[in-house]
Amino acid sequence: MTPTQLRITYVVFALHGVATYKQVSEPVLAQEIFERLRQATARNPDVLAELCRDYVSEARNTISQLRAALAQGNAAEFRERAHYLKGSSMMIGAQELSQCCAILERRGRDSDLAPAAAELEQASAALLGVEAELSQELGPTALPD
Repeated sequence: MTPTQLRITYVVFALHGVATYKQVSEPVLAQEIFERLRQATARNPDVLAELCRDYVSEARNTISQLRAALAQGNAAEFRERAHYLKGSSMMIGAQELSQCCAILERRGRDSDLAPAAAELEQASAALLGVEAELSQELGPTALPD
């Protein structure tokens, strides 16, 4: 069994600060996409770790920007940031996070931000799952300090 097939437990933070746990039995990263990245960087594995670090750093920053746009009620910025994270997540194979961002992008496009807080927390939890799997796949160098 590869590390990505191992069960991953991560924390989903609910709106009121209550933590619940979600078990994921399938890989968080789409294996075919991540394997293509691994093959493309096979001559220099440090490049893959750097790519993952940059992705996680940008994803964390984008989640923060989404929270700020939501707090300000800025639907256009919310849509733009969700779109950005959706695309970068697809490129690395983070399908669940990409799907969450597609929902957030639609909320911003439709200026329907009322239910977006809970959905943003789902995206944040999905990012934690991606981080855990990247760490298992590549070790701690896959994550920013």
